[in-house]
Amino acid sequence: MMESTTYDLTKYRGRIIRDAVNTFETASYFQGKGRPAGDIVNAVSEGLLDLLEEGQSRDYDTVRMYAEWLYNLIRKEGKKIDTTMDFLDRFEQIVTRHLSNKEDVDVDVFFEMCREIVESRHNELIR
Repeated sequence: MMESTTYDLTKYRGRIIRDAVNTFETASYFQGKGRPAGDIVNAVSEGLLDLLEEGQSRDYDTVRMYAEWLYNLIRKEGKKIDTTMDFLDRFEQIVTRHLSNKEDVDVDVFFEMCREIVESRHNELIR
């Protein structure tokens, strides 16, 4: 990952998390988990940004563990895979709106890996 991407993610971290909480706290992704949805969105957002900022965004095993956890968190509410994919797409848009086009590439690769992992996990479960 480019150093400038890490710098900008760190610089805009608070804004990205606030935007994510404002976007997703009323969505049905994380309702009924025994905690306020905003708290769960905050934790999920923090985790995704930690992976991106700390250079683990290219470590397949680490990203796989996180992406599968996210998929299972959303799926337990009876949601389909489309819901997890929608969350990842929308969260990526929140992150990339604070980055230059050049930096978007680093983030795009990470989120594409997340989507592939979620799809693979979903296909395993339906077999």
